[in-house]
Amino acid sequence: MPIVLTVITLVFFLTFNPFTVEPEAEEAGEWIEINQNEVSAEIGEANVELVDLREKELYDEGHIPGAIHIPYDKFQQRYNELSDDNRIILICHTGSMGVDSADFLVNQGFDDVANFGGGMAVWEGPLKTN
Repeated sequence: MPIVLTVITLVFFLTFNPFTVEPEAEEAGEWIEINQNEVSAEIGEANVELVDLREKELYDEGHIPGAIHIPYDKFQQRYNELSDDNRIILICHTGSMGVDSADFLVNQGFDDVANFGGGMAVWEGPLKTN
C-alpha cells in the first residue's frame, strides 16, 4: 500500500507541480489563410501586396488584378522585393505553394502574411491578362 500511495503522490506532483517550467512558445509569427471574399476586399488597398507564385505562362493567361509575379521557384531569391511593412497575400494554383512561401516569409520576419486558400483553382473574380 505505501508503494501505491508513493506512486500516486509522485504522479500527482509531476502532473500538477507549480514549479514545472513550460517551454517557451516559438518566437516566429504565424500566417493566416484567407478566402476569395477576403482577397477581393484587399485588391487595390494600400500596404497590400498580392503575389502570384504560378509559372509565367499561367500568370500571363490570367491573374488577379494588382498581383505581381514572383514565381515559386524563384521566391526565396526574390522575396526581398516585398516590403515587410505591407500585408503580403500569396496566390498559387491551389494554395500549397503559398503555404511553403508563407512559412518562409514568417521565418524571415514578415508578420502580416496571408495565403489564398484554394488559390486560382477557386477564384471566380475578375482576371487581368498580359
